[in-house]
Amino acid sequence: MPQSGRPATRSQQHWRALISNRDFETPEAYGKALENLQAAEKAIAFDAEVTASSSSIEKQAAVLVRKLKAYDWEHTYGPLRDAQSGRRTEGEHFLGNVDLINQTELIKVAKRMPKGAHLHIHFNACLPARFLIQQARDIDAMYIRSDLPLTTDENWEACRISFMVMTLDEATHTKDANGVKTYVPLGDVWDENYEPNRWMSYKKFQRHFKYTDRSGHVLRNTHGAETWLEQKMIISEEEAHNVHQSSKGIWEKFNHRTQMMKGLFAYESAFRNYTRAVIKDFVKDNIQYAEIRPNFMSTNSLKTDDGEGSIGNEGIMEIIDEELRKTMDQITKKGDYFGGMKVIYCTPRSFQNRQIEVALDECIDLKKRFMDLICGFDLVGHEEMGNELRHFIPEFLNFRKKCKAQNLDIPFLFHCGETLEVGDKCDGNLFDAVLLNSKRIGHGYAIARHPLLMDIFKEKNIAIETCPISNEILGLTSTIAGHHLPILLANDVPCTINSDNATFYKSSLSHDFYQSMIGSEAMTLQGWKQLAKWSLEHSCMNPEELAAVTAQWTRKWNEFCQWIVDEYGQMFPEHEASGNRH
Repeated sequence: MPQSGRPATRSQQHWRALISNRDFETPEAYGKALENLQAAEKAIAFDAEVTASSSSIEKQAAVLVRKLKAYDWEHTYGPLRDAQSGRRTEGEHFLGNVDLINQTELIKVAKRMPKGAHLHIHFNACLPARFLIQQARDIDAMYIRSDLPLTTDENWEACRISFMVMTLDEATHTKDANGVKTYVPLGDVWDENYEPNRWMSYKKFQRHFKYTDRSGHVLRNTHGAETWLEQKMIISEEEAHNVHQSSKGIWEKFNHRTQMMKGLFAYESAFRNYTRAVIKDFVKDNIQYAEIRPNFMSTNSLKTDDGEGSIGNEGIMEIIDEELRKTMDQITKKGDYFGGMKVIYCTPRSFQNRQIEVALDECIDLKKRFMDLICGFDLVGHEEMGNELRHFIPEFLNFRKKCKAQNLDIPFLFHCGETLEVGDKCDGNLFDAVLLNSKRIGHGYAIARHPLLMDIFKEKNIAIETCPISNEILGLTSTIAGHHLPILLANDVPCTINSDNATFYKSSLSHDFYQSMIGSEAMTLQGWKQLAKWSLEHSCMNPEELAAVTAQWTRKWNEFCQWIVDEYGQMFPEHEASGNRH
């Protein structure tokens, strides 16, 4: 359980007593005082309770995990980069290290770990990019366009690609502000005279695709097109971390990916198949429960596969509900377990007040229609470029009154503090989130610079949905060692681990847990356990759901610790190093 109920004065009195006399007559007396002072800090650590109550198997497993970290350091990485071999070291950029990470023993453990609840994941960016790209292969009504003709190497590299399912009439006509249609012929992206953003049949694009990459490998036809598009979807290490890159610049690159993904996601068969696959992927990654963040707005409706019809937000919720029920039934019949999934209603923070008011009203309507599925409200988008929360205070307060009058529980789960700035409008969202009684906050990166807010988060038991890999790639820290998570945990602020937009990072929730372990020497297996426990405790499950999922998670956790001992117990004889890499 969170230790936020512990009075601050108790720990202060304890350390003050320990250092009241600092005149030491012997090294032994000094050593004892140092030991006592360090023990006092450990006693108030975020994972102190779970560590103290660890079973014998948990303690053995924790020692083995520490040794596995040292083993990976010696066998997969190296203390220094070898200029000739290009060998990388642990803790460098995730995007450059991910292929090495996937070879480590620790990632095997992370994948096996029961993670509890996944509370911060954007629904259109859960699965590997190839999934939606392959779904589009046989869709006759799918069209593709580029903002540049694909006629030079530079254009192939720099172009922005987007997709859309629509009728031929929609693909060949534009409308002005008065609704007057103008005919625009289909384009050919390989023609030097191609006019940017003219639509082209995706079937034709696949048939005629040919591209020679930098290594001289030729990509052709459907397979080649899909390979190239997948590469375009994933953010590269060079894009994220080149010397000229800025936070604004990498966000622009990120937004290109979300725009590219949008059309691949926005038709019925893909959405249904994706929903089923995401739930199964949660099970595969040992996630017991999830709260997803789809985007809801009028322009985000689903198309039918022929492009003739559209499905609005209520229809989207019906699809999620249907596919969730069917897939959970399949999972149960296979003998696996998944405790359920809920939906956080999300809409862009770039909206104007009237649009937010409409969205809040729709959130209430959908909550009444899908009482057990809608679980909260959030604003999404680049925080530094969008409206601050206080811009919508009248709408939020009115929403609260409407929910109270109708006995509806729809907590705010705001993205806020996803910034390095302190004192600007973006950083100020943290204060608004407190006053608006947000149940959790997404990212909260700037909170480590606000000691008062950290105290409030502890006292009011507001959890932070941390996203280590996403924060690194989107410019908040250069490497995992600089992430804010260790600071928050050192201050006993309740946190959860999340993947945010795994599609664009070649990652999964397992990778974020991995990063949390290698990013801080203080992180232990018991630390992972506390983070998983917090994820369950701070979810939007009702008491009955929470009890059922927690019981399953507890059983799986005990099995997981036993697996570590069985799998790795013979790998490290007692006489070997205890896990100190240096």
